Amino acid sequence: MPIEVRREQVLDAALRLIYKSGYEAVTMEAIALEADLAKPVIYNAYPGLGPLLTALLEREEARGLSELADAMPPHPIDAGKADLLLFWLRNLAGVIGENPGRWRLMLTPPAESPAVVRQHVQAGRTFALGQVRSMTSSLLDQRPTFERVDRELAAQMVLAVAERAATLLIGDPEQFPPERLIEFAETVLQALQL
Repeated sequence: MPIEVRREQVLDAALRLIYKSGYEAVTMEAIALEADLAKPVIYNAYPGLGPLLTALLEREEARGLSELADAMPPHPIDAGKADLLLFWLRNLAGVIGENPGRWRLMLTPPAESPAVVRQHVQAGRTFALGQVRSMTSSLLDQRPTFERVDRELAAQMVLAVAERAATLLIGDPEQFPPERLIEFAETVLQALQL
């Protein structure tokens, strides 16, 4: 069987293990059992657990971002910045709601997850913070009454709220469905007159 097919089998098995039992259950031996493959085949596909988990996170991140891009129809050109933000939030909440497992893997790894996982998640947060920083500065610049608002703290707080909203949606979708989170965001933006 081609190595690329084996790699996908190995990643799928690792993902199943993480979903069922968490990162602490993921070992090369456990993956071999889950995939019904010999341990040398696993090592041929990935030389160790670190590269395997990195490949898994990169694959799931690419799939998630692709889903998000597919969920983003062209926005109205005449929409204001707050409308664009809400448009983006609606689509993001929908994508997370459709596949919470993938996003749990990327957004909420447990503290006991391997260092390579935590480093990957931190790199994603750093990228997201840059995006949020740009959005919040642009929104705040529209209103002279917000000129004294610390732009960096605003970006950090918005990212923290977004991450918490995502974890609520992932962890308890019955109590915190996408519609509830979007309604909250709309209400806050209206109250701030953005």
